[in-house]
Amino acid sequence: MRTSIATVCLSGTLEEKMQAAALAGFDGIEVFEQDLVVSPSSPEDLRGMAAELGLSLDMYQPFRDGVEVAPEDFPDSLRRLRAKFELMKRLGTPVLLMCSNVATGALNDDQAIADQLRQAGDLAAEYDIKLAYEALAWGKNVNDWRRAHHIVELADHPAVGTCLDSFHILSRGDTVDGVESLDPEKLFFVQLADAPLLKQDILSWSRHHRVFPGERDFDLVDVLARLHECGYAGPVSLEIFNDAFRQADVHRTAVDGLRSLRWLEDQTADAVRAAGEDPAREPLVLVDLPDPQPPRAWDFVELRTSKLGQTTRLLHQLGFELAGHHRSKDTVQAWTQGPVRMVIAEDLEASPAQPTRLAALGFQVDSPDDAAHRASRLLAPVVSRTQQPDETVLHGVVAPDATEIFFGPHTDSGVPPWLEEFGADPAEATSESLITGVDT
Repeated sequence: MRTSIATVCLSGTLEEKMQAAALAGFDGIEVFEQDLVVSPSSPEDLRGMAAELGLSLDMYQPFRDGVEVAPEDFPDSLRRLRAKFELMKRLGTPVLLMCSNVATGALNDDQAIADQLRQAGDLAAEYDIKLAYEALAWGKNVNDWRRAHHIVELADHPAVGTCLDSFHILSRGDTVDGVESLDPEKLFFVQLADAPLLKQDILSWSRHHRVFPGERDFDLVDVLARLHECGYAGPVSLEIFNDAFRQADVHRTAVDGLRSLRWLEDQTADAVRAAGEDPAREPLVLVDLPDPQPPRAWDFVELRTSKLGQTTRLLHQLGFELAGHHRSKDTVQAWTQGPVRMVIAEDLEASPAQPTRLAALGFQVDSPDDAAHRASRLLAPVVSRTQQPDETVLHGVVAPDATEIFFGPHTDSGVPPWLEEFGADPAEATSESLITGVDT
């Protein structure tokens, strides 16, 4: 599944948004016009930057009130379109989002609108650009995706297709029934957004309260499943208008956005498979996440300290026994009491004033490899960890609060193999104790 994100979702400059989208792992972006207008970079420079980052520039948006206009005003629409196409050729964006008209005097004649779209398509074809026509939920006359697609079919032009936006559909209480039967050649672009169910005007709802898939109330699994069935081949893009997102850290928001798409992809793959279909069927290939790995047991708790003597003395007073020093890491000790294992790492770079802190948690799971792969697919940063060839492989990721989370193998005895790296006796590691476990 090709992923994309509209630059309007993110904070910062256009250049910062592009870098964040690329670092998160998106395949492409939608360039929002206002971001380009305020950018000091030329379209050619941005095109080169995108190529260096490995980003496709999937769509330029929006082009407002260009069709459904009075016949005497349409030549001006074509003039504006030509200027947009010339800019897009410099930028390298192949698709222009054309919104339905919101003006009070908008045309309400499907054939007349189709004729305008056809003429716009003729002009677009001169530049090798496609027009994706979208029904805005607050469009004066065309505010229903089925009507917009009908008009696209009436236009019958290879450069004219439909853009589906989940918010514009679901916010009106409409459904995506019938999307599975669309001709995928006429479906040029898809935008996804979740949202809480609110009772307010749709425009304000749209501009301030969209969120990433899976975060609120819209059934986006149904949307993506029907797109898979119809054979949609284009990007699946996020278009999120949200005041908080535009003020948040750009990198964190980009990561959250791609994570939401991977979650949605996994959920949809399960739904498609349950319906008897193959989620890997091209062109919209849905990739599963590895199954969650519920913790079978605590593995260890790691503390990092600049006060090694004080910390180990306290552990001794609490009844812990020194299991040993790690054979290849001189500053790391293991302390045990019954089933509880504490790893104490001396932080030689910390000042004496810095408090001892919880640095890592270890869990025993059935498949550490699957747990680590799932976390990686969901964009959890991987812990950089050195180990010797004969040492236990512990996969680790960094939680949002910077705590490191490790996944280790579950053993019948409950004693992890890594404990032997400290010279510990497995039999003593399970001896009776006053402490019976780690408080969850």
